[in-house]
This record gives sequence, C-alpha cells and structure tokens, in this order.
Amino acid sequence: MTFDPTRKWQMSLEDGTPLEVRSIRPEDRDLIAEAFRRLSPEAGYFRFWMRVRELNPRLIESLCTPDQKDHVAWVAMHQTRDDIPGVGGASFWRLKEEAEAAEVSFTVADEFQGRGVATLLLAVIWEHALGLGIKRFVGHVLHENIAMRAWWDALGATEQEAPRHWLSTLILDESLLQDNHPGNSLRMRLAQVRAWMGGDSDPL
Repeated sequence: MTFDPTRKWQMSLEDGTPLEVRSIRPEDRDLIAEAFRRLSPEAGYFRFWMRVRELNPRLIESLCTPDQKDHVAWVAMHQTRDDIPGVGGASFWRLKEEAEAAEVSFTVADEFQGRGVATLLLAVIWEHALGLGIKRFVGHVLHENIAMRAWWDALGATEQEAPRHWLSTLILDESLLQDNHPGNSLRMRLAQVRAWMGGDSDPL
C-alpha cells in the first residue's frame, strides 16, 4: 500500500484533543522555530543534547525541507488553538551506510507530553518508513532521558550503551511489539494509519 505524504487528516487524542496530522512543509519554518522556542530547558536539552535558546536557521531549514524519501518529517497541529505553534513532530533520516535503517527523533510540546502524541507520530512514520524500504529505527537517547528510554524499552527496542547515551533499535515489525499498554497503543494507531492509507478520510 503506497503511503501518500501529501495527505493530511483530522484526528483526536484519547482525551479528545483535536489534531491535524500532516507532513512538514517549508512554509512551517516560523511555526517550527516558535515551537522549539517554547520547549522547556529540559525538553530542549533532551532533543538537542545542549542548552539552546534559538535554533540555527540552517537547522530549521533542514527540518522543514524533507524530501519524503531519505528525510521524512511529520507534525501534529492543534485544530482549534492558533496560539499553539505545534503539538509534536517526528522525523527520520535514512542512514547512508545502511539503507534499511533510519535515525528517528521526536519532539512533543511540554503540555502535551504523556498524552499519546509520540505514539501517534511513531505510527505515521513507521508506515511511511516501511513504504520506503526502511525496516528499523534507531534512536540516540541521553542517559538522563528516563521517560524516552522507558518508552522504547516497553515497545521492545534493544539498546546498546555509549558514553553519553543509549543507542536504541526498534524493528518495524508489529509482531515483535510487547503485549503492554505502549505496545497495544501503538498497534491501535498503526491500524488507524493503515485505514487512513486505504482511503478512510477520518479513521481516528
């Protein structure tokens, strides 16, 4: 089944928060910059491994110009709150030395963390990646980022320790997901994304 990165759809979180999920576009530069600007110091550190107040414009440019083949990026936007520049985003870059693997990253606004945003975005980029021949995601997670490590572990990812971080690897095979809340939540979202891919305009 072909994944169409130009489509977008309306959905809601389990608590009823209405979102629009779509691929990131070049015209999102200002929104993305503002969303990162609003991250707490801890969230920004976990994402970029350094304390930053403003992102380099070149980094913003690279984040907002995915080619939808080797670099893919999706964003979740609040449907009714224009004062929120972004609820969350997820992206991956195919590894040059390993075409069937991609490095993945997630960012969720502080007030939306723990509400299923990352799980939804993972389901979207999971299906997009499979359509591009990518079979596993790798993530670099700082030792201090306990919540992210726990999430990856609950999904069944393997990890290898490095001096500052853990290298986590998640195989994109639904049958390998753990039978627990994170794993079952991802299964549900994957089914919804596939229904959307199949032409259901409002599967969520």
